[in-house]
Amino acid sequence: MRTDIRNSSVVLCLLMLGLTSLGCKESTGVAVHPTSGSLLINGEPATGAIVGLHPLQGDVDERGAIPAGKVKEDGTFVVSTYGVEDGAPAGEFAVTVFWPQFPGRDDPGEDRLRGKYALPTSPVTKVTIAKGENHLEPLDLKAANMLRGE
Repeated sequence: MRTDIRNSSVVLCLLMLGLTSLGCKESTGVAVHPTSGSLLINGEPATGAIVGLHPLQGDVDERGAIPAGKVKEDGTFVVSTYGVEDGAPAGEFAVTVFWPQFPGRDDPGEDRLRGKYALPTSPVTKVTIAKGENHLEPLDLKAANMLRGE
């Protein structure tokens, strides 16, 4: 269990690193397509959760970018890869969710979902991103055994 939490923290750090480097598009970037969706947990918006898209084959680009989006108060998210809400590359992806106890803090705390969906080896679902605009199927997770946030 402790390993899952540590692995979840590593995944969160990688996703946050990717999100903080937005706007730093390199010449190695691939074409991205507008991608959005929504995430509810137990019927409520999972505000502050990070939804990650991990390529099923290879890497997105040379630097290993992980497209991701932060869930807003209404439960929606827009995926970013190289710039703010620019979208995701075409391809097949494993969808992960990390929902920090304390979103926006220096120490976000543990994953409220206890790492259940934080790794690409145990994704929420798999999706295909096509060229053009993509609206992912709504994600509505049932999580009985989760940590409570403040």
